[in-house]
Amino acid sequence: MPRSEFLPPSPPEPASALSPGPGAVARLVRSLRGLPSAERWWGPGCAGLPGWFQAESTPPSDATPRFRELYAQVRRGTPVLPAEANRHLYLLVKGMLGDELFGYLEDNQLRLERRGLDTEAVSVDTEGSLEANVAKIRKALEDAAFFRRSVVLVGHSKGAVESLSALAMYPHLRTGVRAVVALQAPYGGSPVAHDLMASPEMRRVVDIALPLLFYGVSRSVEDLSYPRRMDFVRRHPYPVEIPTVSLASSRDSRRSLLWPVANYLRQRYGLASDGLVAAVDAEIPGSRVVRLDDLDHAQAALLGIPGLAPYHPGDLTEAMVALALE
Repeated sequence: MPRSEFLPPSPPEPASALSPGPGAVARLVRSLRGLPSAERWWGPGCAGLPGWFQAESTPPSDATPRFRELYAQVRRGTPVLPAEANRHLYLLVKGMLGDELFGYLEDNQLRLERRGLDTEAVSVDTEGSLEANVAKIRKALEDAAFFRRSVVLVGHSKGAVESLSALAMYPHLRTGVRAVVALQAPYGGSPVAHDLMASPEMRRVVDIALPLLFYGVSRSVEDLSYPRRMDFVRRHPYPVEIPTVSLASSRDSRRSLLWPVANYLRQRYGLASDGLVAAVDAEIPGSRVVRLDDLDHAQAALLGIPGLAPYHPGDLTEAMVALALE
């Protein structure tokens, strides 16, 4: 097969110019005809890249024991939030496909509101580029500063990366931020995003599916690949002076809906992951890190089936915020 057939396609049209229309699914199926067999889909891989930033940055400190104490207290109904918690505005930032998933981050936000805290969801485009969403987070932080509100940022997955990126890029935003809670953030990159973008065949699927089905842009996935994250983090290192807690988790269980992806990452690279993010990539430099080996990527932001989900999103968020404000 000629080499030219393996080159990435031209960038898709802007999402606003695309409309699914009655024949959208049929067009998508036709566009995927002729793809090579599955074993070639995942490209050269990302071996050796996960955790690349750890040798270049301030190591995190382990706060897992303290988190477990706080989480147990939350489960018993014991108040854990400090008195100062009521003085802050809590900005929540959704991750990839967050607008498409029913109940995503809702229980996390509802728990904070039930504790009497002011919350607001930042209106990011969950299938949009990092650059566009950083601009929205910047505006939200500047608006809070205008009204002299201190802020606690709570981001999940890609939303956490965008929150961290806004603070790394714009020093003037940092003075108004009391703390950051980064839940399962692919700070160093995502092996899944990397493998999707590294394979021309899989990149073609993303280039077609995101605009057609979700009005998104494929750059939202590429922004989380290792080359993109390496370039960004080296130009904009995260300021370790901001009180930050990070959740780095993994789960290798067939009871997890993300087990097939987690199994792929473990079999191919030997990675402990939550199904989308390698645990080592979620440990934010200079943060207090909580390391859990029984939580997948969905369970921190979506209510699970009782008995199958080991953590409750609201309980998890309350304990993480209390840890961040200590």
